[in-house]
Amino acid sequence: MPIPWTDFAALAPELVLAGAGLLLLLVGSMHRFESHRGLALTTEVALLFAAGLLWVVARRATMPQVILSGMFVIDRFAVFWKALVLIATAATVVLSRRFVEEAGYKPAEYYALLLLAASGMAFMVSGIHLLSIWISLELMSLSSYVLAGYFKRQRRSNEAAVKYFVLGALSSAILLFGISLIYGATGQLQLAAVAAAVPKAIHDQGTVLLLGWFLLAAGLFFKVSAVPFHVWTPDVYVGAPTPVTGFLATASKAAAFAILLRIFYQGFGQLIPAWQAVTAAIAALSMVWGNLAALTQENVKRMLAYSSIAHAGYILIGVLVVNEVGAWAVLFYLAAYVFMTIGAFGGVVLLERREYAGETYSDYAGLARRAPLVSACMVIFLLGLTGIPPTAGFVGKVYLFAGAVKAGWTWLAVIGVLTSAVSLYYYFGLVLNMYLKEAPESSFRPASARGIVTLLAVFALITVVLGVLPGPLVDLARHSLLPLP
Repeated sequence: MPIPWTDFAALAPELVLAGAGLLLLLVGSMHRFESHRGLALTTEVALLFAAGLLWVVARRATMPQVILSGMFVIDRFAVFWKALVLIATAATVVLSRRFVEEAGYKPAEYYALLLLAASGMAFMVSGIHLLSIWISLELMSLSSYVLAGYFKRQRRSNEAAVKYFVLGALSSAILLFGISLIYGATGQLQLAAVAAAVPKAIHDQGTVLLLGWFLLAAGLFFKVSAVPFHVWTPDVYVGAPTPVTGFLATASKAAAFAILLRIFYQGFGQLIPAWQAVTAAIAALSMVWGNLAALTQENVKRMLAYSSIAHAGYILIGVLVVNEVGAWAVLFYLAAYVFMTIGAFGGVVLLERREYAGETYSDYAGLARRAPLVSACMVIFLLGLTGIPPTAGFVGKVYLFAGAVKAGWTWLAVIGVLTSAVSLYYYFGLVLNMYLKEAPESSFRPASARGIVTLLAVFALITVVLGVLPGPLVDLARHSLLPLP
């Protein structure tokens, strides 16, 4: 049957991102247009245009609209995550301008891959068919593998890309195998149809269905960096270019959590007791291991990598409680996490020179005297990641833990509070270096990059405002929820 053009119009933001990415690849192959500023500006314009189209689509998404023969859906939930992906990608472009120019590599490929990865994420959060979700996930992943190895002449970057590719390919194969088992047990791939077929499948082929779900979940837990599927995270975060690390820690994680919510709630809502137990164990392990491992790190990017693992555990609490408070707390916390984490990586970018530098705690000694505004912003981001008021991170954790207590998962909330207290040690180790230690003579001032400093100031302000006045974002999150199973 013919597909109406309106179905493609509903996916206009994704098509613009993909088209702009392909156009930049074509431009880069001509070897004539190598202006770093021009290519960065083109990328920002494409993101702005996609954001405008998303606003138009959002105004019409008052009710879920299933398109392309049940492959995708346009609803408020998808619009929320697409907006978050666009914000994270635009911020990554700002962080990348000076960084990519100093590195001496071709900029067209870099910005093209950013746009293609963002388009994969946007397609994925609208997916309601397991194959469309998997294909979108691969578009995101393949672009991310190349971005992680963008410093082609650096051994550490090559190592990061190879590890990410090998482990990512393995997780994708496991996920696809899980999808095949689910199809074998239910005969369906569309999430609503899978949910309708689950009761009969449990009776007839319960073992196959549960194994399929477990393999599918394992692939998703890999994408969100949850323990024990986290082994790629520290090395990839350290080896990848820092703006790419921030992109992977925010946009990629947000998109993965969005589709995890959609699959768990809309496809396997009738298996709640089974996946709650597994998710609770993984959440607890992620919070404990992520925070304890971060305590021993001297490299700031590796510390933030383990911190990202711990935050995956916090967010999984909101996923598994299956109540309204937990559901919108996930959306609120991930939005706040995007601003705080990109801001933290932005501070690292300002201290870096020629690809790898400024990554250890000692590099931040005396930073408050050399760059007081940057230091103040970093303190706000670290306060937020720790969960100290008056920041959005504190409010988000309160909502997550409140949802857990309301649903009877008090022990998980207690682990979350205790591990948050542990995180104070390694986050404030950085603050102590910035404010209480003297800078060595060999230290240098942060790069003079007005765009990055402005971005940090804006994101720090948002972090504080959301901590003092969380109401508007809470309302937006509530209006963007999926129906609870």
